Amino acid sequence: MDYRIEQIINSPAGGQPPIDSLMRALAAYSEPAFIALVVIWLMVGLARRSPQELLGASSALLSAGLALLINVALALLWFRPRPFVSHPGTVHVLLAHSRDSSFPSDHAAAAVAIASILFVFHRRLGTAAFVIALGVGYARVYVGDHYPGDVLAGSVVGLIAAWALYQAYRLTNPWLTRWARLRLQAGR
Repeated sequence: MDYRIEQIINSPAGGQPPIDSLMRALAAYSEPAFIALVVIWLMVGLARRSPQELLGASSALLSAGLALLINVALALLWFRPRPFVSHPGTVHVLLAHSRDSSFPSDHAAAAVAIASILFVFHRRLGTAAFVIALGVGYARVYVGDHYPGDVLAGSVVGLIAAWALYQAYRLTNPWLTRWARLRLQAGR
């Protein structure tokens, strides 16, 4: 079933130059784009001297890191060959990729983790980030790097990591906010 859905999404790849370019860009540049988003968020927090923004951006970064660590553990437990490895000649490959485990998708995990934390702090921006994360997941299947199940699993890992970091944030928020305010005041 996962392969059939992958084939439906991947079958037009290579035959639609404008769409292929968009999908390549989404698949290849999503990680640096989401990292840049968090860096900008951190800089805005510093410029505004806002402990809440700094804690939100830090939580987003940590949740993405946690999601990627969970993915490493899952990939060690279950190695799943990438579609282009399992089905050579039937998968259109638009990006060169290593033959490491396809399961779960690191791109989806990190993007969803960051989008989730951003959503908690800024609903509109978080919603936009979720839409982009959805596009990234689709693009990773379109370019032949993942099965839809890999993207879904990575998204679930991202949600779990974001939820865990948000719970930690909620529990420590008064202390962290006070500490951040003192640090910001000391920097004046």
